[in-house]
Amino acid sequence: MERYDAARASLAEVEARMAESSAGLDEAIAREEQAHERLRLRVVAMYRADESGFLSMLLGSDTIQDFMTRWDLLTRIARQDAVTLEELKAARFEAETTAGQLLELQAQAVATLDAVAEEVARAKQELAASEAALREYESRVAAAARAPASDSTQQLTGSGAWQTAVASHYGINFTGTGASGEAIGPYSMIVAHKTLPFGTLIEFEYDGKRAVAKVVDRGPYTEGRTFDLGPGVIRVLGFRGVHEVRYRIISR
Repeated sequence: MERYDAARASLAEVEARMAESSAGLDEAIAREEQAHERLRLRVVAMYRADESGFLSMLLGSDTIQDFMTRWDLLTRIARQDAVTLEELKAARFEAETTAGQLLELQAQAVATLDAVAEEVARAKQELAASEAALREYESRVAAAARAPASDSTQQLTGSGAWQTAVASHYGINFTGTGASGEAIGPYSMIVAHKTLPFGTLIEFEYDGKRAVAKVVDRGPYTEGRTFDLGPGVIRVLGFRGVHEVRYRIISR
């Protein structure tokens, strides 16, 4: 779920950047269209007036002051035309640049969508594997419950008598190798004991929860403690610290 959430967050970030670029593209195209329209109106006005009209306007001046005023007006019109042309060029450049950015972002969004789909598929596979492991564990517990008790006075199901002992535990994310040579990981259903044979199956009960573990390591060597519960066992039991647990030997 964390990997899926990370992929979704990445996709959301890309989509936000795409939306920002799309808005920028809309603004650039709008400015380009406005500049086009201003230039079109100027072309129409110049066509209707023709060049002689501008010359006539200058020559029709009554005074030098009037001439300078009309000259200044024509100069400002020419400057405005130049500014409009620059705005058109800038808007067109911005539109093309933003469109290129959108191309890259869209490709990135597609790749991120594929990553999200892969995380969903992987999560489904892992969930199916976990559910299968849980069903197998429940089947073993049910089989142990159906087995006849060796002690007629025993009230709890199972092949061994329930006892109590003090247990500690491995780190929840521990990885390493037990004294038996078996690998130990964060989800290993294992336990350490000083003398029980490797491979011995023990069922533990703590706070109303049960878990079956296999002896693959030696320890604990702290006085007063009998078992070291593996990472997977403490996850199932919700066990942390050093506490008294109930246990029974399932098989040796």
